[in-house]
Amino acid sequence: MADIRDARRHRLPWGLAEVRGGSMLPNLADGDRVLVRYGARVRPGDVVLALRPDRPGVGMVKRAVEHVGGAWRLLGDNPYRSTDSREFGLVPDALVLGRVLAARAPGARSWLRWRRVGDENPFEN
Repeated sequence: MADIRDARRHRLPWGLAEVRGGSMLPNLADGDRVLVRYGARVRPGDVVLALRPDRPGVGMVKRAVEHVGGAWRLLGDNPYRSTDSREFGLVPDALVLGRVLAARAPGARSWLRWRRVGDENPFEN
């Protein structure tokens, strides 16, 4: 899950969200802040911020694995702690809010502590 209090109110193409839970371990941990590019083109392997199709208004940070007819198969990097497309099915394009570009650990105050996200895809061969 993700805390996306400002996601619906975004006027700028960038925003922040907070990762909740361990579904994206080891790449993203509970409490990490992520930088989101709203409306960005999504490709397989990208980490995205999306709304859950089965729980309106609840956000999630997941990896986009496959695009199928106007919807995405979204999976957590940690299958043992993730509620994802294996449970609720494909996520329509309209519910994918943007691509996650960078993350920082809780308490990291410097902008230099941001790290790039999306390069380590556990679903690639």
